Amino acid sequence: MTAMPLTSDPPGSSATSRAAATARVAVIGAGPTGVGVAERLLANAPLVAPGLPVEVVLVDPHPAGPGRVWRAGQSPLMRMNSFAKDVTLFPGASVRCDGPPRPGPSLASWAADTAAGTLPPVDPRLGPDVRETGPDSFATRRLQGAYLSWFLREVTRQAPPGVRVSVRGGRAVALTGAPDGRQRVHLEDGPPLDAHAVVLALGHLDARPRGEEAAAAAFAARHGLTYLPPGFVADADLSAVPPGADVLVRGMGLAFFDLMALLTQGRGGRYTRDGGGGLRYVPSGREPRLLVGSRRGLPYRCKPTRAPVLGLPRELRYFPRAAERLLAHDGSVDFRHDLWPVVVKDLSHAYYRELFAARPQCTAMPWEEFEERHAAATLQELDGLAGKAVPDPAHRFDLDDLRAPLRHAVLPSAEAFRAHFAGLLERELRRCADPARSADTAVYGALLLLFDRLPRLRGRLDPRSEAEELDGTWLSLFNLVASGPPAFRVEELLALCRAGVVRPLGPMTGVRFDEPAGLYRAGGANFPGEYAATVLVDARVPGPTVTGTADPLLASLHAAGAVSEEVLSDPATGYRAATGRIAVDERGRLLGADGRAHPARYALGWNTSLRGARAFAIPGTDAATFRHGDRVARAVLAGLPGRPPELPPN
Repeated sequence: MTAMPLTSDPPGSSATSRAAATARVAVIGAGPTGVGVAERLLANAPLVAPGLPVEVVLVDPHPAGPGRVWRAGQSPLMRMNSFAKDVTLFPGASVRCDGPPRPGPSLASWAADTAAGTLPPVDPRLGPDVRETGPDSFATRRLQGAYLSWFLREVTRQAPPGVRVSVRGGRAVALTGAPDGRQRVHLEDGPPLDAHAVVLALGHLDARPRGEEAAAAAFAARHGLTYLPPGFVADADLSAVPPGADVLVRGMGLAFFDLMALLTQGRGGRYTRDGGGGLRYVPSGREPRLLVGSRRGLPYRCKPTRAPVLGLPRELRYFPRAAERLLAHDGSVDFRHDLWPVVVKDLSHAYYRELFAARPQCTAMPWEEFEERHAAATLQELDGLAGKAVPDPAHRFDLDDLRAPLRHAVLPSAEAFRAHFAGLLERELRRCADPARSADTAVYGALLLLFDRLPRLRGRLDPRSEAEELDGTWLSLFNLVASGPPAFRVEELLALCRAGVVRPLGPMTGVRFDEPAGLYRAGGANFPGEYAATVLVDARVPGPTVTGTADPLLASLHAAGAVSEEVLSDPATGYRAATGRIAVDERGRLLGADGRAHPARYALGWNTSLRGARAFAIPGTDAATFRHGDRVARAVLAGLPGRPPELPPN
């Protein structure tokens, strides 16, 4: 398959002469990360490589723009996990990078302009998706795919003279280099693609089952059971889950809600409102029964919807000074000792600042006095201060209750636990809908600020702090508050619990393989007994892994020593932790097994040691995604030969 240009050639041009004069950059992966770096290459080319003709070739077996996750044709039940107003691919003026900004609409603004007819129409089948998408909507993933397609067409249309984008459909399976430095991308089908530089923008990849996952698959094979390993639920063959089957599900994150939707509404079930406005599930009879547990035992907190009276925090109260102090001294930083107290104090300060302003009737001392005492308090003294300032415990900031609400729950039976679980969901829904809970949104805002600021200290953290605290404890807390489900998903879960379609297990004690009975078994930590099932689903997306990847390109590069996995180690203590991420240097260049950076091979995204935050960004923020993309794009362009050797036409 030949490369398909998104822009037409200039009149009178020759493909052969263009190939001889053009520097070619192959971007492997044409989803959000890939098209994002393509935009940065186009924006920076006139500045970093002026006068040099550049061709950016996007390589992907899936459509360029949507890629795998956001492609058209998937069920409209598959929704985004972010408000439409909080999604953009355009790096605006708020991004602190060397390249030029490119302002553009958020997903919500694009949908509004598309519905109004001021932007080109989308596929007619997406008409309802466009019309129902407002700023506070959770758009369908297929509509996000249409936004991605439009974004790619738009930035390609605005390409500077001599710079163009083309698409090569197909799966890259290997990458080799020639003595003259040219890179050859080998595709599963069709001729190879030669380039002067290659950027891996691989996104989320499948992984080979290992450890307990491999054991669960082997157990299923021995006993004729069904096991679905971690992966994209939209890609899974759910026909293997029979109606009425008991299904053990590990995980209550986004993948679980996808699974829940596809196995209920996706099989003909529907929701109705009763006379009191409560949501009720009407089964189709083709649903399985989902026996669900996770480490926390509950879904993450619902996305906050109530705007704070004081607005979202613009700066943190304690972190800037603490960071300045830590950076001014030599030596490594211990996250638990040096940063965790600052994180907790900043979150509680944001919470109480908003509470005192929005609900002063819930407080028992002046804000000025509270803030002064808060600043002087140690971490251990915060609870005592809150007890004096906020008499009702229900209005206090309780980090332990937020992270582990089931830690003290001991129920006599599964039915009693199900009632308790439903009560916690009801409480979360009331909290989400209560305009008086704007302090929760203030915490969300402080977390976003910390999410941007904390990684800037990464280079100073000791390896254990980086691996277990920053990428572990801290990231789990951030996801709990900032990556939770839309409230409507939690309401659907509550309705399914009441209908008996979902049975909660709480924090699971683990799944065991009952060889004599040929069944999976699992019980919860909050009530006695266990459930048996013929189907086990690990409802999560695989974490990053180089050594265990199922991607043929990454696997082949690793086998050849051309890619290495990031390892955080401390020779003084013997600590060593492999993160699973692709090791790159500060410019995004791939690091081989020998530790050397390759001059023409790059990678970026969440699964690299650069740790790009995510593919999308909140408008008006200094998103790491854009900063990293700009840095890598400029490095790629700076490394291109001024008069490249002739590349064979594709």
